[in-house]
Amino acid sequence: MTYNLKQMWHDGLHHDREQHAELEAGKLGNLRAGDSGAMSKHGDVVGGCHRRAYVRTQLGIEVDPPTEDRLIMFEVGKANETIWMDKLKRVWKGVIKQEEEIPIAWSTTSGTRVTGRPDIVLCDEQGKPVLGIEHKAVCSVWTAREVTFEVTPKMKHLVQSAHYAWQLRIPYRLVYTQYVDYAMPDFAKKFFPRDHESVALNDKGEVKSIKPHETIYEIDFDSQGQVVYRIEPPVGYKNADHPFTSSLINVADVERYYEFVATMGINRALGPRPLAMKPTGKKAPYSDCDYCPLQEICDKYEHSWERWIENVKANR
Repeated sequence: MTYNLKQMWHDGLHHDREQHAELEAGKLGNLRAGDSGAMSKHGDVVGGCHRRAYVRTQLGIEVDPPTEDRLIMFEVGKANETIWMDKLKRVWKGVIKQEEEIPIAWSTTSGTRVTGRPDIVLCDEQGKPVLGIEHKAVCSVWTAREVTFEVTPKMKHLVQSAHYAWQLRIPYRLVYTQYVDYAMPDFAKKFFPRDHESVALNDKGEVKSIKPHETIYEIDFDSQGQVVYRIEPPVGYKNADHPFTSSLINVADVERYYEFVATMGINRALGPRPLAMKPTGKKAPYSDCDYCPLQEICDKYEHSWERWIENVKANR
């Protein structure tokens, strides 16, 4: 008998994907913490796209089905959580819970459920949650530049972490982990400091690569419910030496976002396109809309709920 390992690998990927699709179908109608976004009192949206969240959770349509190469990349994200879980189990004296073991669930005023599964939650010996962890794998030089060298978490990730922290009522950490060396293109060297601990230099003293590393953000709220963040300080730190950065999002903004998505179909309202913003309110250099499969439909039909829905369904 002959065996084809590559075929077995890809069959396994697709079987996993089929199981994922079945689980997704069973959650139809529920909004998800993975689609977290925030809507200001003026109606501006940042973080996740409310239109995509509506299509996914209320219509059951996957806007951007992953290609085979994306399925492989997604496995890195899964492995990332497994690796961290293995190491934390070796040192944490309490209980550690994951995903289905410690789900969140709440309802909007219209009765729509919002559910989510935290990556990892550290609990005390009695099982009481004390610290939540959201994991993200760094899979490009440019992500490393943003989250590590510019010291700026991605807006979507910040909102998602804040959502979990709000619901679980515990401190949170947003963790970015890079597992490989990323070679540095010549044109990109000017964007990276030579004296950073995560940079490797060549014999000429030029930036050669970005070394494997982790960047950990502490996520919290100020007295007004505003989301604040900072690089996790070292043991024995003084607060004055490690101030928080205030973001433009508030707990009420996250709740308002979900209230809006829950009633989009009732009100037949698409709302505005999400703004391309960094957490501090500075304009981001790119917009997710530029890479979204719904862009053309939004360009043509965003002033007509009926035509927009019709074309989204036709292009599924």
